[in-house]
Amino acid sequence: MVTRYGDVQVQVTVQDGRLKDVVSLRLTDVDGTSGWISAGAAAVLRQEALDVQSAQIDSLSSATYTSEAYAQSLQSTLDAAGAR
Repeated sequence: MVTRYGDVQVQVTVQDGRLKDVVSLRLTDVDGTSGWISAGAAAVLRQEALDVQSAQIDSLSSATYTSEAYAQSLQSTLDAAGAR
């Protein structure tokens, strides 16, 4: 997904219809401030996705663009994987 600060792309591992892992392949502007914020947010977003087993995750106030793009990329990837 594209944000005003760069792209966000995640990869998922699904096993037996359950979300087992989420890996951030690309986060916003890795060289600037947005990259620093995204790197910190990625771990929180990953854990929340694993906890709720979906892309229905809350946006982090300090990383709104990254959060929204992360959730969109996650949902798109889950749809492609045939997960819930």
